[in-house]
Amino acid sequence: MAFGRRSFRGRSRYGRNRPAQGQGRMKAEFSGAVGLIRHSVNVTGSAFGIDEVTDGKATAYPLISYFGTSGNSPTAGESIQPYTAEGSRVNHVSINLSITQADTTKPNQVYVGLISTSFSDAALDATNMTDQFADLIAMYNSTTGTMTAFTGLQDLTFNEWSLSARKRHWIRGFSRNTYTLYSGRPAILNTVLRVPGKNKRQQFGSGFWLVVMNDSGEIQGEDSGSGTAVNVSLKTFFKEIPQLPIPVT
Repeated sequence: MAFGRRSFRGRSRYGRNRPAQGQGRMKAEFSGAVGLIRHSVNVTGSAFGIDEVTDGKATAYPLISYFGTSGNSPTAGESIQPYTAEGSRVNHVSINLSITQADTTKPNQVYVGLISTSFSDAALDATNMTDQFADLIAMYNSTTGTMTAFTGLQDLTFNEWSLSARKRHWIRGFSRNTYTLYSGRPAILNTVLRVPGKNKRQQFGSGFWLVVMNDSGEIQGEDSGSGTAVNVSLKTFFKEIPQLPIPVT
C-alpha cells in the first residue's frame, strides 16, 4: 500500500513507517508521575465498526474519539474503547488494517482516507454535516462536545467526493490512497500514525477517524451499489496521558 503526503507513508507529518518506539516505550505505564491508559481496540470486532463495506458505501472507523471518559474500568490503566477524557494527551496511534475481497472472482476498487476534527468543526446542522463529511461522523452532544464514535455505512463514491470541494477538504487522502484488489490479494497496513496537532489534546469536538470507501461497481461493469463487498479488519493501540490534577491552595 503506497501512501502519499498527508497520509500514512512517504515524507509526511504522519511519518514514514514509524516504528513502535514512536509512541515511547510500549511497555511504559507512566508518563512522569502520571499513570498511562493503554487503549487496545478491536474496532471492527466491536460496536465501534463493521467488518463489511458494501459497494457505493464508506464508513469512518474511530481511531481516537473524545467522549469525556477513557473507558478504563474496571482496570484503571487499560481500555478497550477509543474514547478519551477531557484534557488527556495522545501523541500517536498504531493501526493494524487489512482489507480483503468478499468475492475473489471480481476486482474491487477501495479508497482509504482520514478525518480530523476539533472544537466546532463537526458542530454543524444536518445539511452541512452531509455536505462536509457525508454523514460519516457526528457530534454526540453539542453542549459537551462529545463525539459519536461510529455512524455506520454511508453513501459515498469517488466521483461524489471528487466533485465536492468541502468533502475533499475534510476527508483527506482518497486520491492518493486507492487500491485495486484482485485474485484474493489483500491490502495490509501496519504502522504508527502521528496524531494531528489539533487532536493531541483531547477537548470539545476532538475526533480522528480512518475512512474506508468501496467504489467497485464501475471496475466490475456494474451500476454503483451493485458491485461486491470488501471485508475490513482494524485493530488500534494508543496511550492516553491523563491531565494532571490542578492543585488547590
